[in-house]
Amino acid sequence: MLLCQHAGLDFAPLDLRPDTAWLPFPMFAHPKHGTENVVWDRRLGEDVHAFDLWYVDPAGERGGGVRRTLTCAVVPLPSSCPRLRVAPLGVVYDVARAFGGEEVRLELEAFDRRFRVETDDVRFAFAFLDQRVMEAFLALPDGVTADVNENVLLLSAPRLPAEQVLVLFDAAVAIRRRIPRVVSSLFPPRPERGAYERRWLQGRWSPESTGSDLA
Repeated sequence: MLLCQHAGLDFAPLDLRPDTAWLPFPMFAHPKHGTENVVWDRRLGEDVHAFDLWYVDPAGERGGGVRRTLTCAVVPLPSSCPRLRVAPLGVVYDVARAFGGEEVRLELEAFDRRFRVETDDVRFAFAFLDQRVMEAFLALPDGVTADVNENVLLLSAPRLPAEQVLVLFDAAVAIRRRIPRVVSSLFPPRPERGAYERRWLQGRWSPESTGSDLA
């Protein structure tokens, strides 16, 4: 809290955001999980934020389960993205386990020496990870893995000390600012569900209510 005050950032011990629990990543699917210690910058909006996540692995034959803790940061993306993972070489903790996608080698030597990239769509990997974004990734604290799915980039690592959380947050903000515009053109966001979503069922789009939309 004191570090955030000195850095001009906002801090909340409890996460009151209703959408955090529904992020499209495996650790948020555990029946027992929670988020706390949220950091954001009110001047930039609340979309980019860092937090601590805890979850309990399913109990084994002897019961109990294992409680795990991570530090995460969320960066919203203006696209509907294929899965992509950027993991530090040699990382073995649970969140960075084998992804199963196609491995991609990039042209920035310092980046390739530090990270392994796997993706479901090579075209997306090359469009998203341009040189400016890769340079922002190099500013991440050691041990941070990046996962992209749908319209979210999740940065995660075994629980970080408080000063490293601020470094993680700053890197997340830098990544958000450097996302190439071409990504949205190649992988446009899906239409949002709204009050008039049934207008597509009439065979043509209309900005007006069809009557059945409000049923």
